[in-house]
Amino acid sequence: MKGNIYKITDNVYLIDTLGLGFEKTIACYLVKSNKIALIDTGYASSYLNVIEAIKSINIDFNEINYIIPTHLHLDHSGATSYLLQHMSKAKVIAHKRAFKHLIDPTKLIESVKELYGENKLRLFGIPLPINEERIEVVEEELELNLGDINLLCIYSPGHAPHQITVLIRELGMLATADSVGVIYPDLNIMIPTTPPPSFDANLAIDTLEKLAKLQPKTLLIPHFGIRNDVEDVFNNTKIKIKEWIDLIKYFKGQGLNAESIFLEIIKKISKELSKELPIYTKELIRVSVLGILKYLERI
Repeated sequence: MKGNIYKITDNVYLIDTLGLGFEKTIACYLVKSNKIALIDTGYASSYLNVIEAIKSINIDFNEINYIIPTHLHLDHSGATSYLLQHMSKAKVIAHKRAFKHLIDPTKLIESVKELYGENKLRLFGIPLPINEERIEVVEEELELNLGDINLLCIYSPGHAPHQITVLIRELGMLATADSVGVIYPDLNIMIPTTPPPSFDANLAIDTLEKLAKLQPKTLLIPHFGIRNDVEDVFNNTKIKIKEWIDLIKYFKGQGLNAESIFLEIIKKISKELSKELPIYTKELIRVSVLGILKYLERI
């Protein structure tokens, strides 16, 4: 299966990584000027789809200068080490809190195994260690000059403590990472992405307000696609985070355990949409429920 690539502008492409065999669920973005950057990478198991997509627009892998996994979750960073083997000049740009896990992914792998199980970890693919000399860290902000285009990498915690977003300054485009909710094209609903172990609602909302001040015209969303209704996406994400926290608090107060809460929310959303939810959406909901429960334990 080959990756699909879509031209957004002369400088920006969306690559559908076809993660786990599903279309329009996990995107990464290629930004091209005198230098080239790839924002997010998809799962390790789908890295060849990304390779094929880039080949199809006749880009030499040795011309790629930056790989920017916006955070450590494997649907965003898993393929990084595999892509580096093809991209001899590329440096990895990541938040400083991601640095040690990129060099030694042992704890990251164990965390994924604990949350998803051994079988799913194998489906995702296992990230390999990255030589620290190929990594440049972001603290609060880092500017990358691609020629006619500048990228501003911005620390954006909340969804995860090691998350960055990327503003393509001259184009007014923001690669959001998971700072915004999931909006799959085939489902008329937003689902907040609030995973364990470190989701923090207050930081997530602070990040949304910080990003809104940048006044981007377009959002490049990993899950999934291009959005021009920027204010609505930011506001709806804040609303959904608060709604889900209140709903899960209510179910928890009724004595429901995590699995029962998950099933209740699945039932509620399926009823609203009048359709059975795809497996990847159910998995997202399960993880978001677990993340909010973990958050509620901490506050």
